[in-house]
Amino acid sequence: MPAKYFTVGSVATLVHHRGPTTLPGHPPAPGGGPTVLCIHDVAGNGHVFAGVLDALADTHRPIAFDLPAHGRSGGLDSLGSIAAMAAHTRELADRLDVTAPVLLGDGMGAAIALEATATWPDWPSLVVVVGAAIVMRPPDPATIDQVRAVTAGRARRQFDTTGYAPDTPREVYERAFAEWMKTDPRATVGDLEALAAWDATARLGAIAAPVVVVVGEHEGPDGAAAAEQLAAGVADGRVVTLAGAGRRGVLEQPAALARLVADAATGVPA
Repeated sequence: MPAKYFTVGSVATLVHHRGPTTLPGHPPAPGGGPTVLCIHDVAGNGHVFAGVLDALADTHRPIAFDLPAHGRSGGLDSLGSIAAMAAHTRELADRLDVTAPVLLGDGMGAAIALEATATWPDWPSLVVVVGAAIVMRPPDPATIDQVRAVTAGRARRQFDTTGYAPDTPREVYERAFAEWMKTDPRATVGDLEALAAWDATARLGAIAAPVVVVVGEHEGPDGAAAAEQLAAGVADGRVVTLAGAGRRGVLEQPAALARLVADAATGVPA
């Protein structure tokens, strides 16, 4: 998987991309279609989008990245707020000469994409979000306390197996576990605290770009209700269902998710 580092602020940020590589410090070569900038979830990294990037490579310019203290990017702690993560995303995009991107956000990445769109309404051409439930229903204090206990050495890390479709293959769990292990629990605490402090309803009204809210077929009533609530809160929002997926569509159904993104981006300027 092609990857290279860019310094954003003072943090070495790893960027995952497709297509021809370029000289160090230069943005990946543009593709023939719109840029799709992928933003990962709590404790994740850009490599979780590998299947999505593969599926978009022939028709788009797909890019993902590791937020500070996640995956292989520099830093020890989460940036600590959704606004700071959105600013980091925008600064990285400027370094990569990305204009009018399609923002694809998963879980916490959905909150970051929405915050960026509310802050710079004319920047993204389209926003696609997965995992609306975590955006509209912030993590509870007990979840955050459990991860804090891990960082203090009072508990073991517990891999979250919830949110997947009932027939999810073992290899999907293995892939998710391998990516999850790349991020220190200290960063996970910061992510969860940032999500808990972010008020989606206060920001949705500032979003002018079209928003596609993806809900997995197996997410259940809470996920579907959160998706409808999010779509109703923006000026131009709609809900689409991702067949065969639960809450983790990025890993469960990457090719189908990529097709959904490509269909939604039809007519979006490159």
